[in-house]
Amino acid sequence: MENIDYVPDWAKNAIIYHIYPLGFFDAPKYRDQENQVVNRLENIRNYYNHFQKLGMTVIQFGPLFESTSHGYDTIDFFKIDRRLGTNDLFRDIVSELHELEIRIILDGVFNHVGREFFTFQDIQQNGASSNYLNWHFVDFKNNSPKNDGFDYKNWEGHYSLVKLNLSDKTVKDYVYQAVQYWLKDIGIDGWRLDVAYLIPQNFWKEFRERCLNIKPECFLVGELIHGPYNKWVNRELLHAGTEYQVYKSIYSAFNDRNIYELKAVLENSYHPQWGQIKDQVMMIFLGNHDTTRIRSILHKEQHLKLAFFLLFTLRGIPKIYYGDELGMTGVKTEKSDYEVRRAMISPEHELTNIEIFQMIMNLIKIRKSNHALIYGNLNCFYADSHKGQTMAFLRQSSKQTLLVIINADFQKKKVNVPLWNLNLVEDQVFVDIMQKCDLNEYRVKKNHLLIEIDSCWGRILEMKYSHP
Repeated sequence: MENIDYVPDWAKNAIIYHIYPLGFFDAPKYRDQENQVVNRLENIRNYYNHFQKLGMTVIQFGPLFESTSHGYDTIDFFKIDRRLGTNDLFRDIVSELHELEIRIILDGVFNHVGREFFTFQDIQQNGASSNYLNWHFVDFKNNSPKNDGFDYKNWEGHYSLVKLNLSDKTVKDYVYQAVQYWLKDIGIDGWRLDVAYLIPQNFWKEFRERCLNIKPECFLVGELIHGPYNKWVNRELLHAGTEYQVYKSIYSAFNDRNIYELKAVLENSYHPQWGQIKDQVMMIFLGNHDTTRIRSILHKEQHLKLAFFLLFTLRGIPKIYYGDELGMTGVKTEKSDYEVRRAMISPEHELTNIEIFQMIMNLIKIRKSNHALIYGNLNCFYADSHKGQTMAFLRQSSKQTLLVIINADFQKKKVNVPLWNLNLVEDQVFVDIMQKCDLNEYRVKKNHLLIEIDSCWGRILEMKYSHP
């Protein structure tokens, strides 16, 4: 990422903490269950110390705008959901987090709105005479499953999510007014853009221009389920995208005991010469509000720490989903997301789950203090041929070269890593940066490096100097 100059540097350095607000703060499932504002957002103040201890630099808030139920069926782009609080409260929270040197990204859901959105309600009331027909894609020749007297485009067959016509100037101007309000008046620092892959590129081009005119350091990350990522992530459109391929290959490689899958994805994506997205910045993660939590999706508990080890040593901007750092579990089903969106547990659970919490905290410190882990390219050059459980990759920047080796097996292993074609000289010295002492020096011998690795863990070695 070192030579990608269109991404704000603060974003390249980011450690992101992802909150799904309606779940995190244990809000009612439906807006109509409450008739007045409840300031649940203020409870985030109880976690400020938790965020700082972890080393978080960015909070990504899921949908906050007034909505009918889950947050993605928006009613009002200019108002905090009454189940969570008020605009003034959120403005204060943004200011407080900025004082702690933590930036804020909001979920921007601009592809669709809820059925209670004012333009759709006007169409329901006035039919073909409505002044808002241009806001949506309405078909009066057919009827919707909800018996509206007309049909309409929606998100993937979900009739509670009404598609917006983002090619219409009136609609775009409305969205841009909302964007300006949250960036300028409230003071947020960027957007996570829902289903970005469904929205035309020309919209994102103008969206980017508008955002950067308001706040030049604004960061835009799009939800991208699949490639080609460069279609959406480049110097004219979005700064970054979500990296679902790496996410899937991490847990799949461990569950299927096939580390080759992970190597293949990393090599195909990031190889310094032919990687398909070597020139893009991606957000990497182990779970979110739409997926089974990492602790639940892994078949073996032992692999949890290695999954986090990879999160903070691979290329990309790492993101933690709330509660994963405290060992929360949850399974997504076809019928419900409830288990993966449950209320956040108390920060006092840092002590209950001290091993997980401290491990993540230490990995974040290591990432922040090593230039190659933030900016370096990634060359995944080796996976073993014995049950496919060890893998090695280089992270290289202009200031540092790191050799990262993992062991996904359940036993400690001695690994003789082949280093062919990496331009390393005989007796090249590597030092373990996780356990700094003279006894942790390792030398290249005949294009190999012999090292012992604990079960379900990894080593990070820094290249130092060579002996004649």
